[in-house]
Amino acid sequence: MTVRTTHLRLWSKRNLLLLFFVVATIQLAWCYLWLTRPYVNTRLYELGLERMPFQGRCLMLLPMRAAHSRALFDFTRASFGVSHFWFPRPVQPEVIVQAGVNVICLLLAGFFTTRVYQASSRYRLFTPLIYPLFLVAFAVTYILHTVQNFRFIYDLPSLAFFAGAMYLIYFRRHIFWFVALFLVATVNRETTLLLLPLYMIDKTITHKGIVWKKAVQWQTLRVVVPLLLAWFGWLLFVRYHFHQNPSEFYPRFDWNLKSLIAPQAWPQMLSACGFLLPLVIIMRARISDTRLRMWLWILPVWIVFMFSYGILIETRVFGELIPLLVCAAASILENSFVNRLRGTQAIAAVSDEPPHLYPIREAA
Repeated sequence: MTVRTTHLRLWSKRNLLLLFFVVATIQLAWCYLWLTRPYVNTRLYELGLERMPFQGRCLMLLPMRAAHSRALFDFTRASFGVSHFWFPRPVQPEVIVQAGVNVICLLLAGFFTTRVYQASSRYRLFTPLIYPLFLVAFAVTYILHTVQNFRFIYDLPSLAFFAGAMYLIYFRRHIFWFVALFLVATVNRETTLLLLPLYMIDKTITHKGIVWKKAVQWQTLRVVVPLLLAWFGWLLFVRYHFHQNPSEFYPRFDWNLKSLIAPQAWPQMLSACGFLLPLVIIMRARISDTRLRMWLWILPVWIVFMFSYGILIETRVFGELIPLLVCAAASILENSFVNRLRGTQAIAAVSDEPPHLYPIREAA
C-alpha cells in the first residue's frame, strides 16, 4: 500500500467522521428545540419588552429580527410543512433561525474543546471521542431534566463564546481576540464576568511553576480592569435602557438552599456537565496538564456566583463549563488507561505467561 493511498483513506475516514458529527449535532440541536420549553417570549424579546435580566442579553436580537423575511417564511413553509409525521407542530421562521444558530454554536464549541484537548494531551488517544463526549454532556446538561426543563435563547451562543475564550487563553493568542470576544459575549450574557478569574488563573502558570502573584501583576490587571469596567458599564446601560420592563432579577439563595436539602433534587443537580463534575473534582490529581488542573480553581467561583444568581437545578447554568470538564475528564481517563497499560506491560515483561492469566492464578 502506497503512502498516497494511506493518506487518502485517512482523509476519507476523517471526513466521514466529520459528516457524522455534523448530523449528530443537527439532531441534538433539533431535540433541544422540541423537547425543552422556551422561557423567554421571543416576540416580546424582539420588541424589547421581555422581563429583565433576559431582555438585557441583547445579542440574539439581531438574528431573531432577521427571521422576519418573506424568503425565510416561504422556505420554512415549503420545507417543513410537507410532513406532519416529522413536523407535527408548525415550524416558524424564528425556530429555523434558532436551530441554525444552535448548530453553529455547538460545532464551534465542540471544535474548540477538541483543540484544547489535543493541546493538553500527551498522547491524544481519545481525540475521536471528544466531540461525541461533548455532545453527550450537552444533551444531559441542557435537555434531560425532570423539572425546570427550560431553554434560553442565548444559552448556546454563551457556550460557544466560553469555549472560544478557553481556546484563546490556552493557546495564548493575541490579547486583541480575547478582548473582542469578551465584549461581544457580554452583550449576549453577563456571565462573561467569570472569564476574568479564568484569565487571571491562567496567568499564574509559568515555565518555572505556579506563581500566584502574577494574577494581580500589572500585565494582568491592565487587561482585566478595563474589561471589568466595560462589563459594569454595559450592565448599567441595559438596566437604564430597560428600566421600565418587568424584572426577575433577584437573588436565588432561598431557592438553592431548598434544592440542596431536597434529596430528589440531587440527581438533577449532579447531572450538570454530563455527571462529569464529581469525577473531575475527585480525580483531579490525575490531570497531567497543569493548565487544565489550575483552571479547575474556577469551579468554586462559578458555584458561588450561580448559587447567588442562578437556579442550580437548572443545570444549564453550568453549561459553559462543559468544554473544560470534558477535557479534564478525558485527561483523567487517558492517564489512567496509559498507567494501567504500562503496568500490564511491566508484568508481562517479567513473565512468559500472558498478563490476562494472573487474576485467574491468584484467585486459584
